[in-house]
Amino acid sequence: MLPISETDFFQDIQFLQSITASIQEGVIILNNEGRIISFNEQASALLNLRSDQLLDRSPFDSAWRAFDLEGNMIESIDLPIGITMTTGKAQTNVILGIVAADNPLKWLSVNSRRVKTNADGFFVFVTFIDVTNLILTNRSLHEEQQKLKESDEKFSQSFQHSSIGMAIVAPDGALRDANESFYKMLGYTREELLQKSFQDITHPDDLEKDLSLVQSMLRKEIKTYQLEKRYIHKNGNYIWAMLSVSLVWNANDEPRFFVSQVQEITELKKLNKWLEDRNVELLKTQAALKRKIGQLKDFAGIITHDVRGPAGNIKRMLELYETAPEEETRKTAFNYLKKISNDLTNNLNELIHVLQIHLEKDIPYSQCDLATITSSVCLQLQNLVTQKQPQVTTDFEVQVISYPKVYLQSILYNLISNSLKYTRDGVTPVINIRSYTREGSTYLSVSDNGLGIDLKKHGRQLFQFQKSFHPGFDSKGIGLYLIRNQVEDLGGSITAESEENNGSTFTVRF
Repeated sequence: MLPISETDFFQDIQFLQSITASIQEGVIILNNEGRIISFNEQASALLNLRSDQLLDRSPFDSAWRAFDLEGNMIESIDLPIGITMTTGKAQTNVILGIVAADNPLKWLSVNSRRVKTNADGFFVFVTFIDVTNLILTNRSLHEEQQKLKESDEKFSQSFQHSSIGMAIVAPDGALRDANESFYKMLGYTREELLQKSFQDITHPDDLEKDLSLVQSMLRKEIKTYQLEKRYIHKNGNYIWAMLSVSLVWNANDEPRFFVSQVQEITELKKLNKWLEDRNVELLKTQAALKRKIGQLKDFAGIITHDVRGPAGNIKRMLELYETAPEEETRKTAFNYLKKISNDLTNNLNELIHVLQIHLEKDIPYSQCDLATITSSVCLQLQNLVTQKQPQVTTDFEVQVISYPKVYLQSILYNLISNSLKYTRDGVTPVINIRSYTREGSTYLSVSDNGLGIDLKKHGRQLFQFQKSFHPGFDSKGIGLYLIRNQVEDLGGSITAESEENNGSTFTVRF
């Protein structure tokens, strides 16, 4: 049996077509004139061309266009078919972009080889597969890689040249990288700083909170966090900074690194502290000013209220002096007049002196002898004392109190004058004045057996301005109001115990 040569197969078209039909690749066979003489169904399907668009057509005509991977059109002579036809050299896995007829661009991987015939002619045998998806995927991947590269470059530029400190921190806290702003902020070189962890450069008092936020981020409870914290400078000092942190994860959903942005706010913190201190001082000044205004109101009240009694006594003594027929009575009235006038003059002079001092600083304290001040007050109230003939007792466990004298005089004057004024008809007034200490505080109380006050009815109004509770009396409702303000202004308090027609006890805690 004679061997069959290669060219013998190509003499039988049916045999040739049966062979090409069995191949899974697209197959085109061209004669030596570049005309397609055969093709398989895969070729027609891959190129999306009908038989009449393939048979006896040439890939070199204008209906066919070819492009390389860069998008440049390829001349027919440089096509794998053209090279194989002109040089006889086989071409393997050449990637081409083919536009055939009006079909969209399709990417093919092409192989071509030349086969001789018995008549010294040849055929070009071309096979190809569709690699469009592969090319598009590769291009998409390449574009993503380019974008990633550009993003990395942009991040690197932003990282290195940022005006605020930036650092890359490993999940365990090790510093992987830091920009110039950050390591200069802390007084280190880059190499020195990268030998440390973020725990090493964090103030111990701020570390726990920082670590807690880091753990929340690793558990995906939060995506980012901001924190005011202190860093340890190389020289050992602390600097304040605003820290902003985000976390980068890898494709396996594992934490890769933290991106920390650090902006120093030391001077801002100092400024805020200075402003807070100034605000506290302003509030103190405001409170002091308010207190001074209150005290000045008290002084005005003392002048208008407490001077009224002595002035009335002076007027009565003058009338008695002028009208009394007995020389002894006139002499007595004149002596009382001198004492009352001297006391009133002294009180006014002291009040003016205190007021002058008070305009510059806090009201001065002095060592006040209770017995002396009580006698002076009773003398100023001599007219009521003569009229009511009270039994006045004193029990001064504490004889001397450190207190503004003008205030203490006003307190005693108002409490004693009320006890003398609001007496019960037919009942001898009894007034008891005492001082004592309890649990480290000094107290002064004035008790009487007078008309008393219904505290259930009037208790809330007892110390209010211009409130009086006994009609028919010459009362302005100022005395108790003044006492409360004077006492409370200096950190003390006043309380009252009273029953209607059963007297009252007013107690001042200094």
